Amino acid sequence: MNSPVDSLPPEVRAFDHAQGLSIQLMRAVVDSLEAGMSEADICDLARQQAQGFGFSHWFHPPEIRLQGRHSRFYRPRKQRTLSVGDLVEIDLGPATDDAFGDVGVGLAFGVAEEPVAVQQARDTCRAVCGFASSYKTVGELFVFSQAWAVNRRFTLGKVSAIGHSCPLPQGPLGTAWPKAARAAISLRRFQVHRLNPRRLQGIWALSPNVLIDGKNICFEEMVFIDGEIKRVLGRDSLDQVGTY
Repeated sequence: MNSPVDSLPPEVRAFDHAQGLSIQLMRAVVDSLEAGMSEADICDLARQQAQGFGFSHWFHPPEIRLQGRHSRFYRPRKQRTLSVGDLVEIDLGPATDDAFGDVGVGLAFGVAEEPVAVQQARDTCRAVCGFASSYKTVGELFVFSQAWAVNRRFTLGKVSAIGHSCPLPQGPLGTAWPKAARAAISLRRFQVHRLNPRRLQGIWALSPNVLIDGKNICFEEMVFIDGEIKRVLGRDSLDQVGTY
């Protein structure tokens, strides 16, 4: 189920548009990848290309991780460079004055056959987006993610949370947009974790990170839920989740 854009409130429509442009930006960045680029080089590339898609701010800076490596504190490294076969994780959160996108993809650079880890990460994100509804709590969404991973004999690479809510600029967090919204998602009540009892309502960025053979890989999508209305933002259908 993917409700049409016309069914969305105007402020959510702006997020749908921003997410659609973010997906196009992601495609442009992926198409521009070259062997020898560093994480810092790819971050700079994303910043430069974002301007051409009409983005003027960042909900969060571009995050690039090579070789399936994760650390608690992210900083792009000039020493870590891209080679054929490397796992690449790209997370982009560009913003306008009234909305932002938040999209992430994982891929193996320069190979014809996609690794199982990438396929599993995409399927996990697609399943979590499909499971989300107004009848579920945020905590249930997290438990579903864990169960999905366990049933397929891998684990979640980030067990504290698998996403966050996306505050609108029309609310109290719009006074320092989008920095205030970014700061807010560090609070546990805005995160998708096991003990969050809130019903799913509004916009949520979902990013279940999977850990397979010692490598982390992740896809990220945005979902809007309001009663019977549900839409994967920037997408025409659930089948497009995890594509670029």
